[in-house]
Amino acid sequence: MTNQVHRNYEFRIVYNDKYATLSYNEELALAICTADSEYIPINDFRKVFLAASELVETLKVNRFIFDKRKLRTFHQPSMEWYFAIWKPSLKSKGLVNHYKILPDLEWFAKAVEAGKQEIFKKYGKDILNGININYISSIEELIDQLDKDKS
Repeated sequence: MTNQVHRNYEFRIVYNDKYATLSYNEELALAICTADSEYIPINDFRKVFLAASELVETLKVNRFIFDKRKLRTFHQPSMEWYFAIWKPSLKSKGLVNHYKILPDLEWFAKAVEAGKQEIFKKYGKDILNGININYISSIEELIDQLDKDKS
């Protein structure tokens, strides 16, 4: 398994299966979950994000990117678990900065927004209080911002 490089930073692959890859860079305190297929079955989805939880428990992770660019299927039960269960549990472990890269598909962005509204109806809008969620266009965009903030 080869490590990944983004903007001259090496990211160690800490989890990989046919659906997703989880990588980490200590200097940036940044973990990246990259969808590697068009669809991730919910049990496999949970598996990769539970691996991310273990990463946050054992290493310093201040920022987390979920790169969804390869996804072509929107799955509401996975999104609900991710928003309502996983993110709040990571908040309690200190991870509050989340970044998302969506596929370049207008319908996918609309499905995400509609799905969020359904989750807010069920769990309340305050479910994400204290969690910062930002949409970015690439991993490099965030790294450039972090480098700029350092100087």
